[in-house]
Amino acid sequence: MNNNKIIYIYDPLCGWCYGFSPVIQKIQKEYAEKLDFDIISGGMVIGEREGLIGDFADYILKALPRLEEMTGVKFGEPYLSKLRDKSLYQSSLKPCIALEVFKSFNEKDAITFASSIQKAQYIDGHDLQDDSVYLELIKPYGILPEAFLQKLNSDEFRMETTNQFKMIQEWGISGFPAVILVKDNQFYLIAKGYVDYDNLNKVIEKILAEKTTLS
Repeated sequence: MNNNKIIYIYDPLCGWCYGFSPVIQKIQKEYAEKLDFDIISGGMVIGEREGLIGDFADYILKALPRLEEMTGVKFGEPYLSKLRDKSLYQSSLKPCIALEVFKSFNEKDAITFASSIQKAQYIDGHDLQDDSVYLELIKPYGILPEAFLQKLNSDEFRMETTNQFKMIQEWGISGFPAVILVKDNQFYLIAKGYVDYDNLNKVIEKILAEKTTLS
């Protein structure tokens, strides 16, 4: 256990988080020996925002080419097709609960699993409200399906996840992705929105190299 860590705040329905996924995974690999890593869900599409995507799909379709150009990720035709016919149901809650459940079994691979949730939607066009999607995603990790489903549909993990949403709001973070570096109990917001690897890495190196001023 390290004294210092990275906290990655993401939402499964955030396209920029999908674009940022290769960056944060590379950062985790680079700093695995120096930093602990945690991922927390932000709850971007909950409450009154939940529902069929409707005309908002047109906005997303226009925005995707720029996102792809800036980040290098691609969106699959199954997902794009669902955008065009506006058949996507949008809710962050279940995929966020799924991540929290996964962390209860395997915290080390949580950032990778979060990426696989996004790929399931953005590449393969899967419905993230469907429990069977997560049963496929957990197969490489040896998690028992029955145990995962029991937690996925439990009040305990629903409450735990919604409490995280409230915590993120209290931190004043409303946009995703966001990255916090904790060094010697000091919190540094080092990414607010998409940041490429080189720039994020420079910020981390700079903060880690600085001597902490003792009060």
